[in-house]
Amino acid sequence: MRISSEKEKILKLLRSSLLEKSNQVPIADLNEEIFTSYKDDPVMVFAEKLAKDGGKFVYCENENELFDKLKSIIEYRQWKDIGSYSNNLLTYLKNKNIDTTLANKETKIGISLCQGIVGKTGSIVITSTQGAGTHLTKFPPVMIVIALSSQIFTSYKQIINFLPEVPPKWIISIKSGKLIEEEIKELYLFLVEE
Repeated sequence: MRISSEKEKILKLLRSSLLEKSNQVPIADLNEEIFTSYKDDPVMVFAEKLAKDGGKFVYCENENELFDKLKSIIEYRQWKDIGSYSNNLLTYLKNKNIDTTLANKETKIGISLCQGIVGKTGSIVITSTQGAGTHLTKFPPVMIVIALSSQIFTSYKQIINFLPEVPPKWIISIKSGKLIEEEIKELYLFLVEE
């Protein structure tokens, strides 16, 4: 009899300690930002992070400057057979006298739009909604991404909040550093001020 009463006392102590402990657990605020806010210009934070990790950042004040700089680098590097990752971008670039074809698995130089960029991490987010569809099956050795200044975010959560109502089929995050060393040999991000 004594064994069962001592066993009951121990179980009672365990139960009460578990109940007390569960009342002390703070409730997480899922809407609170994980990162502390920064006072620096988000464009500068992103550009520094991208450059530090091996990417190349090109700032453009407007659309005309974007095309001038894009044409200039294509001519200087003597790039041929540039693949565009969407039909709309292909048509748009052709209207600006930048000759591209629709990208495929053999593409060596690719150009794409993006969903957004995360300033703090230096990451570029591309989704199927940019028109890349099934064309972006692997990264080319040279990747050119065009982004707008309104597409700079402080977190992935903010980018996800701006996704269209119909979710994309896929989401890719290009984080400079290892990816540039292993798959993408050169990464260029052209940022156009809006």
